[in-house]
Amino acid sequence: MRVHALNLLIALLVSGLITFGLVSADANTIKGTMAVGSFLFLGCTLGTALGCQVEQPRTAVNLKVLSGTFFVVGLAIQLVFSFGMFSQTSYVITDGVVFLTFILTANAVFGAKQ
Repeated sequence: MRVHALNLLIALLVSGLITFGLVSADANTIKGTMAVGSFLFLGCTLGTALGCQVEQPRTAVNLKVLSGTFFVVGLAIQLVFSFGMFSQTSYVITDGVVFLTFILTANAVFGAKQ
């Protein structure tokens, strides 16, 4: 796997801007936790989708589609928790389970070597 530094930097900057927008919402009551969780989730998924290149073409396509799908799902989760009145515990559990599912699935796709 190769990492494209410029694409990865752009993905992380975009994730940072999205995180800043979500945390700046007036309805958000868990700003600190949301800032860390949102940047971690969105940065990893978008960074994998845009900043990494895999040698096997099938694995590369599967990894990019998986990362893009989880980015959209993660963005939806972040928006729901940003504008809804949910507890910090429910955010950490939901975001953590979905993020760990992404890590597990991406590892399985990368390890398939198709």
